[in-house]
Amino acid sequence: MLRMKRSWITAVAVALLVPALALAAPTPPDQLARETVQSVLSKMEGRRDELRKNPQELYQLIDRELVPLVDLPYMSQLVLGRAWRTATPEQRDRFQTAFKNMLIRTYGNGLLSFDDSQEIEYQPVRAAEGADDVTFRAIVTTDDGQKTPVTFQLHIVDGEWKIYDGSVGNLSFVTNYRGQFNSQIRSGGLEQLIERMESRYNTGS
Repeated sequence: MLRMKRSWITAVAVALLVPALALAAPTPPDQLARETVQSVLSKMEGRRDELRKNPQELYQLIDRELVPLVDLPYMSQLVLGRAWRTATPEQRDRFQTAFKNMLIRTYGNGLLSFDDSQEIEYQPVRAAEGADDVTFRAIVTTDDGQKTPVTFQLHIVDGEWKIYDGSVGNLSFVTNYRGQFNSQIRSGGLEQLIERMESRYNTGS
C-alpha cells in the first residue's frame, strides 16, 4: 500500500514540473501546475478501467506528456554511477531505454490511483535571476490527511528546464535507484541488470 501511494504521488509530482519549465513566463507557476495536472488527468478521466485493460495506451500517454520533461541521459548517468563510466555505448543506450520504460510503467500505473480527493499545494519557485538549476516544491495531501512533501531538481538543457532528480518525502529518486541498481550490478553485473529490466519493463513502445 505504501509503495502504491508513493507511486501515484510521484506520478502526479512529475506532472507538476511544467511550471518550472516556464519560469520566465508571466503565468504564475502554481497556475501552470494546476493546468498541467488537469490536462494529464483529464485525458484519463472516465478511462481508468479502459487504461487498466489496455496499458499500452496509458504508457503512450505518459511517454508523450511527461517523459519529455525528464533529462533521461543525465538521470541515467546519475543512477548508474560508476557503472556508467565503464558501460559500452550500446549498454548505455539500452539502459536508458529500459530505465525510461520503467519510469513510464511505474508512474503511469501510479497515476491511475489518483483521484479528486487528493489535494496539491504548490510552493513558489524561488531562484536567483539567471539561475540554471532550481528546486520545485509541492505538498500532496492524501484522502486520509497525510501530507507528503515533493521536490524536484531541474536544470537547463538546450534552453529548456528538465528534471534530473527529485524526492517524495526524504527519498531521493536518484539515490534510491542507484542503491537498487548498484546492488544488482555487484551481484550479477551490468549486462544482467539491463537484460532483466528489458524483460520486465518492455512497454512495447
